Amino acid sequence: MTYGWMGNLLRLNLTDKTFKVEPSKKYFSYIGGKGIANRIMYEEVPAGTKPEDVANKIVFAVGPNTASSAPTSGRLTISTLSPFTKFNAIVDAHMGGDTATQMKCCGYDAVIIEGSSDTPVYIYVEDDKVEFRDATHLWGTTTTIATKEITKETENGTNVTTIGPAGENLCNLSCVINGIAHCGGAGLGKIFGQKKLKAIAFNGKKGVQLADPKRVKELNDYVMKDLIGSNNNHVVPTVPQSWSEYDNPRSRWTGHPGMTWGAAEGGPVVTGESAPGQPTLVGFRCQKAVFDFGAVAEKYTAKMTGCTFCPIRCYASMAVPQMEKKWGVPGRHANTCLGNRRESPLFLTYQDVEEEGDGKMMAGMYSAILDDDMGLWDNYGELLATLSYFMKDDYKLMKQILTEEEFAAIDWTKRETGDLTFLNDIVACLINPEHSLYNLTMGAYYVSEKYHDILGDDYLHSQAMALWGPLGGKRHHGNECAAQVGMLTNILYNRDGMCHTIVNITGSGLPYDIQRIIIEDLFGVGALDKPANYTPINEAKVKFAKFGVVRQVLHDSFTLCNWVWPMTFSPRKERQYKGDLSVEAQYMSAITGGDWTEERLDDAAERIIQLHRAMTILQAGTNDMRNEHDVISNFIFDMDPDKAPFTEGTVKLEREDWQKTLTLFYREFGWDEKLGCPTRATLEKFDLKDVADELEAKGLLPA
Repeated sequence: MTYGWMGNLLRLNLTDKTFKVEPSKKYFSYIGGKGIANRIMYEEVPAGTKPEDVANKIVFAVGPNTASSAPTSGRLTISTLSPFTKFNAIVDAHMGGDTATQMKCCGYDAVIIEGSSDTPVYIYVEDDKVEFRDATHLWGTTTTIATKEITKETENGTNVTTIGPAGENLCNLSCVINGIAHCGGAGLGKIFGQKKLKAIAFNGKKGVQLADPKRVKELNDYVMKDLIGSNNNHVVPTVPQSWSEYDNPRSRWTGHPGMTWGAAEGGPVVTGESAPGQPTLVGFRCQKAVFDFGAVAEKYTAKMTGCTFCPIRCYASMAVPQMEKKWGVPGRHANTCLGNRRESPLFLTYQDVEEEGDGKMMAGMYSAILDDDMGLWDNYGELLATLSYFMKDDYKLMKQILTEEEFAAIDWTKRETGDLTFLNDIVACLINPEHSLYNLTMGAYYVSEKYHDILGDDYLHSQAMALWGPLGGKRHHGNECAAQVGMLTNILYNRDGMCHTIVNITGSGLPYDIQRIIIEDLFGVGALDKPANYTPINEAKVKFAKFGVVRQVLHDSFTLCNWVWPMTFSPRKERQYKGDLSVEAQYMSAITGGDWTEERLDDAAERIIQLHRAMTILQAGTNDMRNEHDVISNFIFDMDPDKAPFTEGTVKLEREDWQKTLTLFYREFGWDEKLGCPTRATLEKFDLKDVADELEAKGLLPA
């Protein structure tokens, strides 16, 4: 019997509407999730394929830990080719909600979607039953309507992952949505739309077999009682509590006595204290609505919700009846983080309805509802940044890219007065291929290419855009997060890094001196700089950065939520706030029955990184990653012009030091130190000889 993995993958062919079940065992050494999905993409999608080509594929993949009952084990990785960043290289969308659990419980470790349909379809998978169903009646509908209709047409309990009009209209910045609010980005909506795939729906009833269920339960109890904190594994509360030694107002452990879910059914629910050792109260720790919107959101919070098997509940479910009265949209929605604001900061003012601040909150909700319905992806704020960039200086750039008729047709005074229907007007243009604003959804790299004559290089390199580099990926916890360490966690990917391993540490709420002691004990003296008081690069920082990306890839493959894991810190004073980095390996052993050590599991994750790097090189057609891929934006060196790098009060980096940083990072991964590409010896060390052979055949292996 296979434990943890289901042992099967499902191949779905949209061209001839056929499916095939195949064994997945040969991919187990890639763990699951990102690892399996990337390997399948490597084997089946030739280098040079474009995202819009029929030969491009979509791979959904879960891991042995998915649906095991481990805290935060409801994650899914979806791999395809990027339509929105330079090189169109391999890219992953990471999605929560219920899709991962339902897919795995249908009996599959991976689902491969290939080919292309002539007419709109959706796919329904119920355990062994697979149906390609006509979706003509759903084409053009919002994600909410499509989800509701497919739910009616299928068995009770079905999870629907669907695109909206943005994906149908082939916007590069489009996404898939499951559960009406859980997003899978990376331009995935366009790839669905290109293939005329409206949705895929799973209804799984099979169980996941665990090698040692008792041990898994023991680990669950250990994590819940001794290790887990709140969202981003923040381990101290925002305000003093009877049990806490420290507090930090920037922590996401927002629940406390007096704080409520004010709009809960049956009356307000007090979040109270949820001290370590009280696992049934963990779900009260994260009052995310207040963190995202401010105190005004408390009375409108119906509850906190989130992904399957996650105790943190970081999604704020809001009930704001004034929304429907004032703006004619449903007053209920659930989202988190940047998903709770989208394009709402475009407004120059907000219309408060009942009290100061509620207008800004409603604008955020309104934008979230609209974007999710349309399946429009904000790319970690990149779409907002681009729109803001083109609207600055009295719409100077906007007037240059729109026709006179297009510009005149938009009522810009709505933006100035806080009329939320301005967002309807803008989004309708953004997802309309016939409108010039549609071009701003291409992704920053392609926006720059199209409008370079008026933008020059400033747009891609500006602090206003905050891209990690001209490749077009948004900076996601970069130099502002542990200096060079944070930037290194961005450059490996062909999108924003989405790596939370490091920021979960620096943002934990613990005093810097406690963080430093724990991190230096793990990686060496000098690994963690004091915030905004940086030092030149050293080997300890490089080891820390490698840990960050290795654990992220592990979590995206195993699967676990990297917004919470790893358990580097603990909220328990009696542990000196030290977490336990061996827990993932302990779970892997208990779930699969194998003998997994922390080192062995990290090596398996690094193997996936080596493959991903090689795939990027093959798609880019160059092995000079230092100068063609790993280039970071100028603003990271040029910000705070009155301050020198490595002086207190700035997070800027220094150009010469960055080149040294890359050299040390490449050395840590066994890559050519000049080019930043894997050597044959390194690839063969990770059993990737076939990859080395292909690189050599194409002249992309370093001498």
